[in-house]
Amino acid sequence: MNKWNRLLASLDQVFGMNNKERSTFKKISQDFDEKTNEHVVVIEYRVRVKGTMQSTPRKKSDREQLAFLRQLVAAQGKTQ
Repeated sequence: MNKWNRLLASLDQVFGMNNKERSTFKKISQDFDEKTNEHVVVIEYRVRVKGTMQSTPRKKSDREQLAFLRQLVAAQGKTQ
């Protein structure tokens, strides 16, 4: 088992779900905090579990769309 698999296994133990299908992680960024003299690494950990319902994006209501169009028209009137 290499070090990356061990890290994923550790993350699964700490944050994982009982019915997980798969999990992944990736390094998002790395930086150095000069105030505390510490290296900072930000990782993203994702877990897919069985039995989770799929969500669909919420459609904008007619009222929200009309408000957006009014904002566009008002902004265009200011620029002319």
